Amino acid sequence: MPGQYKNQTRRTRGLNRFNDFPEHLKERGWEIPEFVEVKPGLWLAVCNDEPDDDFNPWVRCPYGKAGDRLWVRETFFEVYDDQFRPTGKYCYAATHQGYVHVLDEDGGIKINKDGTEASPWKSGIHMPRKAARILLEITEVRIERLLDITPQDAQMEGIESVWHDEITDAHLWKDYSGKSNGHIFARMSYFSLWDKLKGAGSAHLNPWVWVIKFKVLTINGELK
Repeated sequence: MPGQYKNQTRRTRGLNRFNDFPEHLKERGWEIPEFVEVKPGLWLAVCNDEPDDDFNPWVRCPYGKAGDRLWVRETFFEVYDDQFRPTGKYCYAATHQGYVHVLDEDGGIKINKDGTEASPWKSGIHMPRKAARILLEITEVRIERLLDITPQDAQMEGIESVWHDEITDAHLWKDYSGKSNGHIFARMSYFSLWDKLKGAGSAHLNPWVWVIKFKVLTINGELK
C-alpha cells in the first residue's frame, strides 16, 4: 500500500546559495532554469545570464551519486546486561514495542535531576556506524524544485495513508499540520510534512532540492 514504503528523499543541503542567491543577482533578473550533471556527483547551475565571478554555479551532491551506499541513522539505544555491560545489541524506536525503563545501579528506575524518568533513547545523530541496521544504495540523483514533485513521488516519500478504499484505491493522506483529517491529494500531504519539518510556509518557497532515490539493500544485516 502507498505510504508504507519509502524509496526517495528530498534535501536542500548544499543548495542554499541557489535558493537564496545575492540580492544584486535577483535585481538583474538572474534565474536558474535547471541543473545539469556534468559528471557523476558534480552539477552545474544553468543560468539565464552570466553570474558574477564571485558566484560559484557548481555544486557537488553531498549524498553521493548513483551506486553509492548510505547507512541510515535512527533513534536507538544500546542494550546492556544486568551488570551494565554493553551486549553489542541495539533497540530501535521505529520498531520497538512497549516502554523501556532505565535502571540505576540498585536496580530501581533511574530518575533525572529534574525528577523525570530517564530515557534510554538517543537521537540518530549519535548513532555509530556499527549500530546501523539499514543499508541503502542510491539509484538516482537529480535536482528539481520542491513543488515539481509528482503524486507518485509524494507517495514514495513515505507519507501515511489514513484511509484507503480497496475498491476504488482512493486514499486520504495524512495532514501533518494536524489541521484536518487528511488530504485527498498526496502532494498536499507531503507539503504539510515539509512545512512541519522546515517551518510553516516553507513548501511555498519552492526551493531547489536534491531528489535522492534509493533501494534497500539490508535490514539487520539480511540481504533484501
